[in-house]
Amino acid sequence: MQDLIKKIGRFIENHVEKIVLVLVGAVCAALFFRSVIFSPNAVIVDKKSFSPASVDRYIRTQADELERRLNSTTATTTAGPAYKSVRTGRIDPNDPIIADIITHPLPQGFEGLFNSPLAFLQDKPAATRPSSAVAAGSRKYKLPPRIGEVTDAAVTFLRAAAWVPLERLTPEKGYDKVQTEPNDIDIVTVEGKFDTKELFRQFRAYFAGEEVQRAEWRDPCLADPVFASVQLQRRQLREDGTWGDWQEVPRSRIEPYGQLFRVVERVEDLPPGGMQVRLMNFKRRDVAMDLLQPQAYQIASSEEDWFPPSFYDKFKLQQRKVEADEKQQEREKNRDQQGRDDGRIRQGQTGQTGSRTTSPGGRYRSNTQGMGGSQAYGGAGGLRGDRSTRGGRTPQNDAYNMGYGDDQTRKRGAKTNRRNTDEMMMPYGDMYGPPGSGQGGKLTTDQVYYEFGQVLINYRTNLAKLEKPMLFWAFDDSMTPGASYQYRIRLGVFNPVAGTNQLVEQDIDKKNQVVLWSEFSQVTNPVQIPKKLYFFAKDAQEAKKSATVEVARYCLGYWRTEDFDVKLGESIGKEMEPKVEKKRVPPMPGGPRITGDPAYAYNMPGGPGMGPGSPYGPGYGPGYGPGGSPDNITRPEIIDYRTGKVLVDVVAAADWGSPPNLKPRPYQDMLYTDNGVNIEHMPVGTTNWPKDLAETYQVVKAESRREPQPFRSFKKGGIRNRAMPGMGDGYYPDMGGGYDQTMYMMDGPGGAYRR
Repeated sequence: MQDLIKKIGRFIENHVEKIVLVLVGAVCAALFFRSVIFSPNAVIVDKKSFSPASVDRYIRTQADELERRLNSTTATTTAGPAYKSVRTGRIDPNDPIIADIITHPLPQGFEGLFNSPLAFLQDKPAATRPSSAVAAGSRKYKLPPRIGEVTDAAVTFLRAAAWVPLERLTPEKGYDKVQTEPNDIDIVTVEGKFDTKELFRQFRAYFAGEEVQRAEWRDPCLADPVFASVQLQRRQLREDGTWGDWQEVPRSRIEPYGQLFRVVERVEDLPPGGMQVRLMNFKRRDVAMDLLQPQAYQIASSEEDWFPPSFYDKFKLQQRKVEADEKQQEREKNRDQQGRDDGRIRQGQTGQTGSRTTSPGGRYRSNTQGMGGSQAYGGAGGLRGDRSTRGGRTPQNDAYNMGYGDDQTRKRGAKTNRRNTDEMMMPYGDMYGPPGSGQGGKLTTDQVYYEFGQVLINYRTNLAKLEKPMLFWAFDDSMTPGASYQYRIRLGVFNPVAGTNQLVEQDIDKKNQVVLWSEFSQVTNPVQIPKKLYFFAKDAQEAKKSATVEVARYCLGYWRTEDFDVKLGESIGKEMEPKVEKKRVPPMPGGPRITGDPAYAYNMPGGPGMGPGSPYGPGYGPGYGPGGSPDNITRPEIIDYRTGKVLVDVVAAADWGSPPNLKPRPYQDMLYTDNGVNIEHMPVGTTNWPKDLAETYQVVKAESRREPQPFRSFKKGGIRNRAMPGMGDGYYPDMGGGYDQTMYMMDGPGGAYRR
């Protein structure tokens, strides 16, 4: 037995590889037949196994059989009783539907309950309806051939710090009622002019005048056009120098009627309520004012303000005149002050009555010849008076020059205080000067605000009788810094017969057109949006393999700069706390502002304090806020100087100078990247920069040297209230604008007075 086992063992040992091959072959054959010859993806349907190919045929056969049986059943089945609607069909009083509720039958179903009890009179002649009701369904109107032309299109760009809302605005929570914070904005304003008088004339002619085919069809309710939209479009300059397609610009972020002003072109797309509800909403005067002349951001930067393009240039020109006038007055004041000082010195040396002293301006006069000469000012003698202020009024007694005493002499270059109590009572000048003049004829920017107020729409404005074209505008606050845009603008009015069959054959294609558009304005000049971040390669250290890069960031209304030593492989720029520099003493509360705004700063006496909407929190009251310094307002906590670029290398380079100096020019080139693939370069050193880069650097450096000023406070009503003092949106120019707002808290043409 043992020999047999040994023989079997030797056999297996000698032929083990063959045995393994046989077993593997058997397994492979089984897998081949199971997975290839016979598919493993069998599907069981009706307790039968099908392959993927045969299951579709089986299901198709079953479906055909079912369809055949259904068709044969429909043809042979006897039709059942017809369905009777309980809405219009007869209902028996014993029907469970009305049992114990209604005791009599309803021959006409539930609809019969709404029939008139005088329906039995219908066999007799019906009373004659008014002719207007008879003609309502058969009226036919022609639409005006053209709505009008938008003329004098202009565009302007403004970058400043503004009060930006922190939440979405709605009609119930407007710009004045939400929390805001000072932040930087870029805003493009596009304006145009439109002849509303001609538009009203056309509508009255085509819906209530000679263009209506029959006199009884004339309807004054259709004859007043209702503005539906102000559409602003823009196109962007591509990298290849061509212009892209026109795209509609969304309404600004401070628009409370954003959803209402969404353009709906077709009747079938109107929201619930249809055309009548939409017309009712847009007829409200406050809605029309926001549509045609929307409110702008309230500018926080004390030396800027928003105006439409036709007034912004006037504003900046008047600013320059004001600055020149202030500098001239300061030079005169310094010269007069020097004359008084010299006079005191000479008077102290002589010590005699009747001695010659120095009058303002450095001229000697005898005190014995003067009338009312002041010893304290070195003998301002004679009837000539003191020349220390314009107009010959002495500073210590001049109510129109409060704060200009000798002990308040300012440094050269500081701005004068153009605002005091008297000018606040006379916002557009005083008895000594015309509008645009402040105390004693001093220049201010008030004239620009006054002129702007004359073109604003209010509740008393009659658009049908405007002799001059109406000024309207729209905003774009969604631009990309560094891009260039062109704009065009147009107006739309509602089609008063949209959704009806009341159009003549030639205009029947506009039956469902909700908005009738004017022609587009001319395309504006290109607008270049400056970048908010620049960096400049100023120096390179070859031994350290590093570069000195100056990064400039626009933040809270001012350019801020910082130098960074960047090594190879490091990012250019990082977040930094602003540098605290020793600066001149800031202006006193209520001090100088180019805009002439009496409440520009938080610390303006009597001005609005920092309420709940302030980013610095409530409870600080009038003042600069925490810390009591204007720098705490205009200086951010952190400035983000990150450029997103990484320094790759600094290499030697050379090129040829520009004519006529055609000589080799060696320099260093800074290589950098933002994605690790595309390598960009910038010459190192100001003398090697391209012309456009050098000009940008000069502008940025000049702006960065400006001393930050306190922010202007947020004011209810914004520039509309500034241009119409005390009246806000309800200002009536023919009443002089001097009445209190409470006198006009009445319903306007379409709703309550808008605060």
